[in-house]
Amino acid sequence: METFLGIMTDNMRRLYMDIMESVKNIPYDAYVYMFGEEGNEDVEWIIGFVNYITLEYIKYSYDYSDPEYPLNHFVDYSNDSERMLQSRIVQYVMKHKKREFKKLGLKPEQIDKKYSNMDMDTMDKKLSGYRITEMNYFEHQNIHDLELIKAIVEKRIVSTKKISNDKFIHIFQQYDSLVEDLIERSKKSDEDMVFASLALFTLEWHYPVEMFYLVSCIIEDEEIEDYEYLKHVLLFLCSHVKVESQFAGWVTTDSRMVKERLILIQFFLDKEHNSYMKQVMIDMIREYIVCGTHYKEVITSTEGGLYKDWFRKQSNMEDWASFFRAYDIFEIWQKKEWNRKRIQKMRNCLR
Repeated sequence: METFLGIMTDNMRRLYMDIMESVKNIPYDAYVYMFGEEGNEDVEWIIGFVNYITLEYIKYSYDYSDPEYPLNHFVDYSNDSERMLQSRIVQYVMKHKKREFKKLGLKPEQIDKKYSNMDMDTMDKKLSGYRITEMNYFEHQNIHDLELIKAIVEKRIVSTKKISNDKFIHIFQQYDSLVEDLIERSKKSDEDMVFASLALFTLEWHYPVEMFYLVSCIIEDEEIEDYEYLKHVLLFLCSHVKVESQFAGWVTTDSRMVKERLILIQFFLDKEHNSYMKQVMIDMIREYIVCGTHYKEVITSTEGGLYKDWFRKQSNMEDWASFFRAYDIFEIWQKKEWNRKRIQKMRNCLR
């Protein structure tokens, strides 16, 4: 813990410890259920929770400060072919985002306000054009350009007829190259560290490639009797979920503990853990997700306002970069090695 904190700036370390101290304000019953009695707490669970809240505050602060631009800020609109390509990319992204939102029973702006800016149904918006941030642009380009992401979005990845094994390996190599580029970018400056870290976080949050690869490696030589249960756990850890807490009621949110869930999934794959133990863990994670989602939105500063806004005003790019150097989200990535068994297990998990 001392080494972890030592990497941070003094200001980031102070903010981090503020969040850790504030965790004690979680209602007593919920606190004890998740972390244990005071004096006998599970420190690792508390640190994981604080890391999750801190990352969410950094993302909120970065998104708040990340300016929106018209598309011609990123591409040369005097080039007709480039302009048409970007138009097709935005239409492709919106098509699949709207399909995703409809499946969830939500309007685009309920997930992210940027998608209302991309809806070109009205003349005013056609005249004003698409306005997106650099992070939005990165995500949109990769949804369209990365063959792996397209194959996942279009659900072709599960079919050997649509994606041969050779093609399967190739598109994962393309993805690995992107992550390697992000790792190299992260070394250049504080701003690059924050952008690259949040970029990988965003990719893995939406398309849990590393999670599913880890599972495929673990179960490579095993016969899985109940893929439905495994997929249930994977969805619980990775997707947009509606869960009920015994302490806080119903919450609908994205389950996006992208680093922590790589540890959690191994618990469910351990044959030493019986169904009762797994259900206890499911219940624990449910409370963790609900508490994290609720708590990060209601925690207040000593000045009385929301802590997330106080955090945004009190921190800067240097602070955020120092947290990511300590947290190291790039640890989730593995360079992929494939064989027939592993490929098939990956397809089975993605069905």
